[in-house]
Amino acid sequence: MILSPVETTEGTERPSFVERHRVHPILFALGSLIIVFVLYQLVAGTITFLLVGGTTVNRDNVDAIRLLTMAGQIVCILLPTLVLARLLSRRSADVFKWRIPPVPETIYAILGLVMLQQVFQIYLFFQDMIPVPEVLRKVLDPFKQMLEEMFKSLVRAESLGELGFVILVVAFVPAVVEELLFRGLIQRAVEKVLPGLQAAVLAGIVFGLYHFNPFAVIPLVGLGCYFGILRYRSQSVVIAMTAHFVNNALAAVAAYFQMESETIFGVRPETSPNIAAVLVQLVLYLTVFIFIFSRYMKITGQRTSEFP
Repeated sequence: MILSPVETTEGTERPSFVERHRVHPILFALGSLIIVFVLYQLVAGTITFLLVGGTTVNRDNVDAIRLLTMAGQIVCILLPTLVLARLLSRRSADVFKWRIPPVPETIYAILGLVMLQQVFQIYLFFQDMIPVPEVLRKVLDPFKQMLEEMFKSLVRAESLGELGFVILVVAFVPAVVEELLFRGLIQRAVEKVLPGLQAAVLAGIVFGLYHFNPFAVIPLVGLGCYFGILRYRSQSVVIAMTAHFVNNALAAVAAYFQMESETIFGVRPETSPNIAAVLVQLVLYLTVFIFIFSRYMKITGQRTSEFP
């Protein structure tokens, strides 16, 4: 008889590295994040800095930075995630739930995302109005401007062909790679010791903090929690990837058509919009989001009990 590589002679599944050595899942998740951080932020970041010759992004080096960013995500995030997932479980399907969600679930997830983007846009508008001491502002403003300019340079495209490449770099690859890490490896590890919803929220918080953008940390955490809940309720990393892709692709398309990507950086206070009108919009977007999200929760009500 030929045995499955994950089965013993008794037909039972062999324990994974984490199970065999009794590694606490939370410690394993933390260690995994540290490994990926060192590889991507430090190793890949240093290589990019040396090859490009600095941190300034311009039309002369933007394609090189895009390629290096994409390669860094694949080599320093995706590959380690796949290896670490093997240590967490002998079965990849236990870590990465590849169920293809029904069309209604996907539609509700995307519509909810669009409404959530608008809510966070308004949040960032009010955040920009918070008074900051002048001394602190002199430190924060240059850093914020650098992040804005870097983002705009990376997503700005001057042709449809370049737009397709930008979407590949800033939307498709991050959606696959980051969701496998956060909604796959990290969330599944945490689910071994916490209820599914709590694991989704915790993984979402880690996702937001991991992006190291203090000016958009609340929206990033919110999006991370939303993606995590999608993965938990639909029992599918695919739906989280889809929502993540749409979120990033919309930013690239908005930049191509020269629309401000305010989902990330917020409405600028100098436009002086009517505060009452903004609050009305906030209530409207929140109401629509709650309605859409409640519908999504309803149609996925039995899903979490179908999968361990």
